[in-house]
Amino acid sequence: MMLGTDGPEVHNTVAVWRAAIEMFEGDRTAADRWLHHEAMGLGWKRPIDVMQEDPQQVLDLIGRIEHGVYT
Repeated sequence: MMLGTDGPEVHNTVAVWRAAIEMFEGDRTAADRWLHHEAMGLGWKRPIDVMQEDPQQVLDLIGRIEHGVYT
């Protein structure tokens, strides 16, 4: 058993990736591209960077985008 592989950080990272992939209707390449580019809704920070400190902020942004609210 590896320690630290199923903690909240991993769970949150997986949740962000799943939400991003779902936002792009299963297109993992598009999700990866989005996660690695600056997002206006995150103060022009990259979601991949923000999710290290505050994954909920990225999940909230994904939710807003899915509902048509971009800021």
